[in-house]
Amino acid sequence: MPGFTRVVLIMATCLASGCGGDSGRGAVSGKVTVDGQPLADGVITFVPAAGTEGPSAGSEVKDGRYSIPADTGPVPGDYRVELRAQKKTGKMIEVGSPEPPGTKIPETVEALPAKYNSKSTLKETIKAGNNPLDFELKTK
Repeated sequence: MPGFTRVVLIMATCLASGCGGDSGRGAVSGKVTVDGQPLADGVITFVPAAGTEGPSAGSEVKDGRYSIPADTGPVPGDYRVELRAQKKTGKMIEVGSPEPPGTKIPETVEALPAKYNSKSTLKETIKAGNNPLDFELKTK
């Protein structure tokens, strides 16, 4: 019986401290469209706004969908949402160290307007639990 008691005490301690239990963070998932079409490849980031204490949380956007599980999701509060996507310019650019001199890669630029990333005007409030959030971006 002492082994069983110890296991029960360890489980109770673990649950009380948060391991395996509710993290208090929000799970966030949804769709991202640009001019009505799913965003093929990109990144979504929830950046804490003033008054919200916690780290940023983000996910890859693939074929217009993203998902951030609660264990790595944002804490409840207000957030600025940044969406980024890269597109190729058709030019090749030289990369620096540590690559050998003359190594070139395709040049890319931000595909979305600044109002969705570096100067984002997108704002959302995250709560504990599930947060389904879709974003319909317009570039035209």
